Amino acid sequence: MNDEIESIGFIKYEGKRLETGSFDARKSAKALLGLDEAIRHFMAAQSPELRSVDFEIPVRIEKGSWVASIPSDIGTLIQLGMGIVATAYFTNAAKKMAERDFDGVGFKDAFRVSLQAIKWVVRIGKHLGNLLQRRFENVKFAEDNTLVGIPNEKGEYLFVPKKYLDLYVGCSPKILDKLASNIDPTIIFSIGVIEENEIDAEFITQDEKSIFTDEETVPTEETLFPELIHGEMVVLEGEVTRENKTSHSMGFKYQGHILTAYPDSGNIVPFKQMLFDRCRLVGVVDRIDEKGRIGAKRPKLIFSHLQPIEGANGDLFNA
Repeated sequence: MNDEIESIGFIKYEGKRLETGSFDARKSAKALLGLDEAIRHFMAAQSPELRSVDFEIPVRIEKGSWVASIPSDIGTLIQLGMGIVATAYFTNAAKKMAERDFDGVGFKDAFRVSLQAIKWVVRIGKHLGNLLQRRFENVKFAEDNTLVGIPNEKGEYLFVPKKYLDLYVGCSPKILDKLASNIDPTIIFSIGVIEENEIDAEFITQDEKSIFTDEETVPTEETLFPELIHGEMVVLEGEVTRENKTSHSMGFKYQGHILTAYPDSGNIVPFKQMLFDRCRLVGVVDRIDEKGRIGAKRPKLIFSHLQPIEGANGDLFNA
């Protein structure tokens, strides 16, 4: 905990599986790449020059947790990124780099804002139940319009600093995909930012994972929704989470899992207006696997009807 407080912020994976050291090199590499991509995106949003600055993020592995933290001494990150030893000359050079302004943006502040932006993306995603929504209606304002209250489908409001709402609107819905893909039923992800020796953190659990990544952790030996039998007509209620223009499919969130759903007409255009809505789907279960055999562990849905459930959906953005 002391190491975390002495940093600007951190990401952490923790859980029972990590008590035995089960966080392999691939997961570690994916976590670091995901953090690097997210930080560089939000740094470039503050100043394009910052995207190309070299830095490396130190990792700490303990029993039960894997932590990557941004030290308060930003010069350390730059030294690591430059691949230089801590001689007096190079330490001073790194320090000067860390103190440099980029279009009026301080390097240390840029890291802090980037970590705050990641934290707010998590907070907003959990509030909305998705990372696709970019327009809001019935917003509220507070503290001289510096905070924007955005409603979710339940009518609950989350007040977000306008700076971080703007950064959220400008980022990809996939920005936390790699970071969230390491989550499983035994591993929780957290992002924490330190302000005045206090940690402000957000957590993502297995139940919330599908908000941030399409990658599922369904054991290959288990069949997902065995009650959905190939060829049977079904009527299901769930949420439309995404569209894919390439495959002409839509994501349909059913009981916490996102299933791929295809309109039997092959045309998703009439259904695009239902994004983020809770809908009733009428269709046929498809369990054809990659080899053309019936027996896919994860079902697909071929639907003939998709209609919003009356009274279940909120509106999108107008200030």
